[in-house]
Amino acid sequence: MAEVMVYLVLLGLAAWYLFRFLKPEYSWGWIKNAPKMKRAHPGETWVQVYETASADEAQQIQARLQEEGMECIVYQQGKKDIHGNLLKGTGIAVPKASVTRAQKIISRLPV
Repeated sequence: MAEVMVYLVLLGLAAWYLFRFLKPEYSWGWIKNAPKMKRAHPGETWVQVYETASADEAQQIQARLQEEGMECIVYQQGKKDIHGNLLKGTGIAVPKASVTRAQKIISRLPV
């Protein structure tokens, strides 16, 4: 009986280890302690990687980039440019170090 208990404890520890340390990032939506994305440094340069006229499309792309563990922001262009023309775009920006990876992810999205 003692041997069975030892094996159950060891099996439980192995399962906990696999669950806690080897799980893919954001694989289960119900995990509240999913890894957090790092915060941007205040002086860090951000680069626009995508622009669209649709706010919904921008939010979908933002969600996809965040699923991949990338931090990004969605922003709306200003009201008018310097010549008085209205701007209709919504942009997506990522930290400069993540530009290449973000562009690869966006290029694989269905059109």
